[in-house]
Amino acid sequence: MALEEARLKDAIKYMQEADKNTVKSFFKKPDWDIATQYYEKAAQSFKAAKSYEQSVQAFVKTSEAMINATSLFMAGRALENGGNIALQNLGQPERAADMYKRASELFMQNMTPDRAAEMLEKSAKAMEPISVDAAIDLYIGACSIYENEDRAKYATDTYKRTIGLLVKHKRYEKAVETLQRLGNVQKETINKSAYYKTLLSIIIIQLAAGDEVDAGKRFQSFCMVEGFVRSEESAVAHAMLDAFEHRDQNYYNQTAARQHVGFLDNEIARLARNIVISNDLISGGGGAGGFNGQQQFQGGQFNDHNDQHQNFQPQQQHFQPQQVQQPYQQGPPPGQNDFYQSGPDPRYIQPPQRPSSNGPPPHVRPLSGEREEADWRALTQNPATTRTPPPHQNQGQYQHSPAPPQQQHQPHQGAPPSRNYYDDDGDDSLL
Repeated sequence: MALEEARLKDAIKYMQEADKNTVKSFFKKPDWDIATQYYEKAAQSFKAAKSYEQSVQAFVKTSEAMINATSLFMAGRALENGGNIALQNLGQPERAADMYKRASELFMQNMTPDRAAEMLEKSAKAMEPISVDAAIDLYIGACSIYENEDRAKYATDTYKRTIGLLVKHKRYEKAVETLQRLGNVQKETINKSAYYKTLLSIIIIQLAAGDEVDAGKRFQSFCMVEGFVRSEESAVAHAMLDAFEHRDQNYYNQTAARQHVGFLDNEIARLARNIVISNDLISGGGGAGGFNGQQQFQGGQFNDHNDQHQNFQPQQQHFQPQQVQQPYQQGPPPGQNDFYQSGPDPRYIQPPQRPSSNGPPPHVRPLSGEREEADWRALTQNPATTRTPPPHQNQGQYQHSPAPPQQQHQPHQGAPPSRNYYDDDGDDSLL
């Protein structure tokens, strides 16, 4: 207690000496260099005496004196020290953030952009519990400083912290923009694996935002990047898009649990594992009805892609019910004859031919050319008026007539038949 009182008395004396050196008189000009030394000693003494408010005020005066002494870098450091006390000891994040921001401006004037971006980042951290929008603007401002000064390759951690905050508060659009800026920096470096992780992060954020169509388009464009198609990040992205297309939550969960997803930034990895596929989304190649989960996966791909629209119910369309084709039944229907078992179809049987008066019936073949007319006359005339020739007549004629190739006919013996072929009453029974 006594030590703190002694340091407090010393701090007051330092403040008085510093004020004397800032006074302008007729014979003396302000000595800002000496004033800054006394102000800084006073600030440290107040801090040691746990008089934090007076210590912050002393650091602010130290910064002003150093600005007058044209020592911008030291002025920025004084404001940084005052901001640390305001944040850590007084619990005043807004005040600390403002001091960090002012220190950043001084570092930029002193041509030290790395320190300026660092101050904006510290200011953003201080503002995160109070105003997320203000913190995001400060983070993006820090990234812009690195980019404008062509030192973006040193801003990887700043980019990641910015993206983590954006993803945490579901500012997906700005998160994708920041990831693209980070990717533009990483693609110029040798570490291509980090660049592939950034591309996978973009696809995950687009899926989390519910825009799987844009995620698919981005994946197609990323496949043009050299080496991305052969990377594990590309396989993970393809599996996620496939799961979204078929609305398979289980397959997506298996994909999100892969090791390469865990290699991403914490917020993005957590986001990937918490994505839930909505069945109401209609985009890409997926249907609105959801995936039934019956397809089997082989090598990360579905065997059957034809079931994705099975639950889709089209609107304003009317379908006519189709008649179900009955299976083939053996045998005829009840009450009908079986045409295939009983014989040929009677519809296709030719009717019997009636004999013509111009010649013999089709089934009567003449025995020879010489007997043709005589035989036909004998068969057609009335047997009562027909004279039967004796058996010995014309026998030689039969011997000289040629026989058919398959059967040798013998000459008629005796009288010809007495049937008249022009008797219409008996034709049907004869045939």
